[in-house]
Amino acid sequence: MRYFIIITYLLIGTTCWTQTYELFKGDTINYTDVQNKKQGLWIKFDNNGEEILEQGVYNSNKKHGWWISYYPNGSVKHKITFKNGKAIGPAHFYYENGLISEEGVWHIDHWQGNYKFYNKSGSLSYDWNYNETGKRTGTQKYYHDNGTLKYTGVWDNGQATGTLQMFNDEGKLITERIYNNGEFAENKAITQDITTNEVAPKQVVAHKKSSTTFKGTGNHTVYNLHGTIEKQGFFVNGQIFTGKHCFYDDQQQLSKIVHYQNGNVVKTEER
Repeated sequence: MRYFIIITYLLIGTTCWTQTYELFKGDTINYTDVQNKKQGLWIKFDNNGEEILEQGVYNSNKKHGWWISYYPNGSVKHKITFKNGKAIGPAHFYYENGLISEEGVWHIDHWQGNYKFYNKSGSLSYDWNYNETGKRTGTQKYYHDNGTLKYTGVWDNGQATGTLQMFNDEGKLITERIYNNGEFAENKAITQDITTNEVAPKQVVAHKKSSTTFKGTGNHTVYNLHGTIEKQGFFVNGQIFTGKHCFYDDQQQLSKIVHYQNGNVVKTEER
């Protein structure tokens, strides 16, 4: 039960001051001082006045400290730190099932420092690092759903640089990509020599490793950072010449395939 209270001060003559606040479970909330500034704990309810949507502390009309938002089922949606009315500091985002989805340090409109993203099962998907301007810088890691490392490499001011390593879901190194200033330079496919006559689709039972370096011309398959095929076919100077270019939506579902023949688009498939 909430009670809404208005206190009015009338100064003889012309001045009138008003304070308002509510009582909720014995606590004072949603207090507005005589200067009409929000102070202390504020709680926002749904239209029925029953479910809490958001709560946190105001300091002279400015959000300060932790502010927490909730899903309709009552579980925490996100927790964000505010300083003088601006979102600055640790931030945590959650799935509706209660598991964390993102965590890091938020600075007004971008992440800074270490940032982690988790899938809906609770496994770590990305372990990234950002500089002060919100661009990825330093070691970046991607993980398979089973928790094994998928990609690792170094970014500089938002661009991949140097060697990016790709692993299969059993932890075996399968590809090394070389980047110069964010541009793909060459690809080295790590293969395994099989010593049995059995078929081994993933070629992980091996005794000897070799590598094949792709430098822009020849038959090749390029995978995106989610491990799915991006380009496949014959390349000339790093560009697909005969083959296909696959496009994906935000959920990494195949949305379009563009087919090339002798450097020209011959067919486009919308999915």
